[in-house]
Amino acid sequence: MTLDRTRLHANEIKPRLKELRKKALSIEPNLATRINKIGTTVFKYKNELIDKKQFLIEFLNEFYYDIQTYLSLPKEKIQEFYQQKNISLTEYYWYSLVLSNWLTKEDPKFSYWIEKLLLEEYKGNDQNLILALTQKINTRTDGSASHRYILDLSMATDLLVSHVPSQLQPVFVQLTGIPTFRDGQLNPDFIKKQQRWDSTLSYWCIKRALLVAHNSEVNRPDNLLILTDAILKESSARPAEFRASIVFHK
Repeated sequence: MTLDRTRLHANEIKPRLKELRKKALSIEPNLATRINKIGTTVFKYKNELIDKKQFLIEFLNEFYYDIQTYLSLPKEKIQEFYQQKNISLTEYYWYSLVLSNWLTKEDPKFSYWIEKLLLEEYKGNDQNLILALTQKINTRTDGSASHRYILDLSMATDLLVSHVPSQLQPVFVQLTGIPTFRDGQLNPDFIKKQQRWDSTLSYWCIKRALLVAHNSEVNRPDNLLILTDAILKESSARPAEFRASIVFHK
């Protein structure tokens, strides 16, 4: 399924989200509540101000198009689209499982991350690496990947990765810095991040997750290929439920 995701401005997104909220009220009340919460938080600001905030307007575009798709595809239709190869395995899980999970549970980080987007404190760390890995995986026949702001901001996940073919759920991959200093001592920031990662995974009942620690050399084309192989191998070889970390340094 290919969607025309034309970049919209705030004044275009606001009325469209209102229409989706009306549609959701009768069929998906939790979604209507979530749309309303985002709308009342964000759209009290002037449209011109919202448009200037890069990550905020990108999130609103992504959220609108995802919700539009979610409401237009009942679960049996999503299965049909996947079987017809109109969406990837990862996108299938995103719409049928992950997004649904986010909509049905309270997001304890919502107020925190929406404020970061509004104040432009969200920096999109590792964004180039995430995009590069997603593109690398999606050009292959043995895997698919997707990244979403909701995954990053709510679920401590940079990209969702599926090995193909597989009956297993996708792996929630988080990228981070190297866990040790040059003298071999553990980096306390890494330990804290790993603890927060574990806690977030538990809250969202995430079954398969991988923490990838890397250095700056990972962005080299040959290293991107090696890391892509490593992530897909982890997705294929690991059991139905696991949490693990790997260190990538070349």
